[in-house]
Amino acid sequence: MKLTNELDAARKRISKALHLDAWMGVLGNRWAARETPTPDWVIVYRTAQGFCCIYHDVPVEFSEMLDVQIWAEEMDVQTYFLGL
Repeated sequence: MKLTNELDAARKRISKALHLDAWMGVLGNRWAARETPTPDWVIVYRTAQGFCCIYHDVPVEFSEMLDVQIWAEEMDVQTYFLGL
């Protein structure tokens, strides 16, 4: 029990001396910013044969709305439906 208390006290002293709380705050904010990237937006519009969108200058065609939703989830993009 005494060893546990001494180790805890030593950990706190080292943390305070090295300002680890401040570093963890800075690094924590950077990691939090990296974990939540903003998704791309894609405009999806209705065609005679189904749906279409332009993603990174390449046209992507879909036959059903479910295909669009599955693709958007896999590619991690937000869809904006135009003219439905």
